[in-house]
Amino acid sequence: MSIQLSPVIPARTRGDGGAFSVKSLDLDKLTRRVSPVVVLDDFRVSGQPFGPHPHAGFSAITYVLEDSAGGLRNRDSLGNDIVVGGGGIVWTQAGSGVIHEETPADPGRELHGLQVFVNLSSKNKLAPPRVLALDASEVPQWLSPAGDRVRVVVGSFEEVASPLIPVEPFDFLEVDLLSEISFGLRRAHNALIYVLSGAMFVRANGHAQKVTREEAIALFGGRGGHVTIAASSLARFVVLVGAEISEPVVSRGPFIMNEQSQIDSAFARYRRGDMGRLAPRSQSRAQISASRGPLERNQGNGGDRR
Repeated sequence: MSIQLSPVIPARTRGDGGAFSVKSLDLDKLTRRVSPVVVLDDFRVSGQPFGPHPHAGFSAITYVLEDSAGGLRNRDSLGNDIVVGGGGIVWTQAGSGVIHEETPADPGRELHGLQVFVNLSSKNKLAPPRVLALDASEVPQWLSPAGDRVRVVVGSFEEVASPLIPVEPFDFLEVDLLSEISFGLRRAHNALIYVLSGAMFVRANGHAQKVTREEAIALFGGRGGHVTIAASSLARFVVLVGAEISEPVVSRGPFIMNEQSQIDSAFARYRRGDMGRLAPRSQSRAQISASRGPLERNQGNGGDRR
């Protein structure tokens, strides 16, 4: 079976519409699971909606959109205290378990970004946790003669590759489209496309769907094939591509595993303190900036980036 296109689904607003609001995709409305992506939320926050919390069994990704007025601060139980601005990303590869807290880095400025949860296959669900990050200036770009731009946040596009390399291959592209781009969808891989602004047509296997602002479409790779995206007006969107994980999925709260006993074990590790402790939040962004040393690309445990 070649590439199949899902129905187009809209993002639905939830939250208080004030200090915290989310346009969330109900991925259950797709014709089938768009593995490995399990969550995609388009959020705006100016306060602190969530305190420190654990994750295990998947990767929690926060991408700060370029139009965001403020940056993101991520603190975690590995010792990281990371700040990234618009166009930057923090990739929390939770594995066996980690505790983190994500807040706006700039008090009084709204943080606008995408929260994405990407499942891990069974062989990596208990891998040591790792936190990766890139600033906007570290994200490579591909430019076409027509003025199209692809920011290669993770993975690769047209021989341009990101330095951020997760434990399982994944593509995370942000695209500004004036004309048309194409890419190959590999066998047994799925793609999720979410439109931030504008409108375009997605074509594959002789079928086409129009997708507009705050809508999404999934492409199920099957035996693989060719995908073309053509703008009907200036469009900005993200493309998320990963290998389908054909394994049972059991989720509860902040954990995603293959069976209930693994969920129970994750809660036990958290209660015992095996996921570490988060130090008190005591420094401002200015203090963090003044105290950090040289940056290291794709830094993991204990690293510090801006």
